Amino acid sequence: MLRRLTVIGMLAFLLLLPAAPAAAHGVSPTADLQLAQSFAGNELTVVIRRTPAVPGPLHVDVIAHDPVRPVTLQVSVRELEAQSSGVVRIDRLGMHSLRLGVTAAGAHELTLRVDDEVAVIPFRVLVPGPAGWEYFVYGGFAAAGLFTLGGIACAVVRRPGVRAFAVPQAALVAVAIIASGTTAVLSKDLPPAQPRGALDQPRAYADPADGSAPNGRPYANLTVQAANARTGEPFRLVLRVTDGNTGRPVDDVVAHHAALMHLVLTDQAGNEFRHAHPVRTGPGVYAIEHTARTPGRWFVHAEFERADSGSQLVTGSFSVSGRPLSAVKPTPAEVRLETTRAVAGRPITVTARVSVDGKPASDLQPWLGMAGHLVIRDRSGAYFGHVHELTSMAAAQGRDPAAVPDETVAAEGPDLRFTFSVPTPGRYVAWVQFARGFRIHTVPFQITVSEGQP
Repeated sequence: MLRRLTVIGMLAFLLLLPAAPAAAHGVSPTADLQLAQSFAGNELTVVIRRTPAVPGPLHVDVIAHDPVRPVTLQVSVRELEAQSSGVVRIDRLGMHSLRLGVTAAGAHELTLRVDDEVAVIPFRVLVPGPAGWEYFVYGGFAAAGLFTLGGIACAVVRRPGVRAFAVPQAALVAVAIIASGTTAVLSKDLPPAQPRGALDQPRAYADPADGSAPNGRPYANLTVQAANARTGEPFRLVLRVTDGNTGRPVDDVVAHHAALMHLVLTDQAGNEFRHAHPVRTGPGVYAIEHTARTPGRWFVHAEFERADSGSQLVTGSFSVSGRPLSAVKPTPAEVRLETTRAVAGRPITVTARVSVDGKPASDLQPWLGMAGHLVIRDRSGAYFGHVHELTSMAAAQGRDPAAVPDETVAAEGPDLRFTFSVPTPGRYVAWVQFARGFRIHTVPFQITVSEGQP
């Protein structure tokens, strides 16, 4: 009898187990969403804080990096017909805070506006809730308590017919304790609850009419428009991303290393470099303002991640007219670079040692979730690599999203290590980037890669 009841209890437990929640790619009910935005002449990081309950407040922090162009941001959040708005003045380095409101879980849009410039950030409000197995544990222990009271009552009653129920009551107590206790012990290995506001299933399954396969999205195409691009004059660079299967705008981009899109712009010789994050202005459309000092051909390398797929790299180019202008040289950071022997097809390690006034700097800030970044490109622009700092990359793997520090935490450095390999010999241009004092430091260098031994 006891064995049969135990089996029935465990089957009920299995039926109550929820399906694993859909991957959120940077959106979590227990973590903040950080997105870099190159907007209104500033390099900003927009932090959308997690929302524990709805209706409730939505806290938005905007982190400004050096140099700061003073602007007043009009910020609004929209969900269906409901909307909340406010303003924040960006006039100094560091964090600027704003409080908005949300009324429901699910899909939302955060809009930034300065005059006629607009950035639209899609995100989801996810509200944590209990998992099915939690109800089973608490219900099991509650049932055990009730069965215990029932068994005691049956045992003290003098009538033989009632007393006979004491033994089954004891068996039910044992079943409830065994089932709920076992579930509690195994709870760390059980799937978490599906938060309110999450997609019930991956989009590839929810909308098969879009031409996607269950195992991932197809490739994307990039079209680059740079009208009236002349040296020394700001121009608008528009990027249109379309699906390689359907030709429709790609509007399923998700947060990928704290940005919707990572954009690297370089002139053909590699004398000018910019790592920026264009803003989304509409479905599949991203834009950024840029000023070039070198005429000729420029390379575009854009990285992003589509929902239910891995990251993608798309490339393009545009031309800049005008005459060459002298380069703007920022104050150099105190960085000593060391590179292991560079051989094609073998791991190469670059170590950047950062110091301030001759002393090791241990107050570097994470940028885009990492202590540092290395971008490498060959002369033709055909080969492109984006490498994350080794120690912080290893620490990020398997880390609770809620434990990822934001850019106000200054505890990285002084050594930044990057390991990568290139397939062919030749000369490569490269740049190491890191943040300190809310300023992004960029250190250019070159690597000559020799032919490997057969």
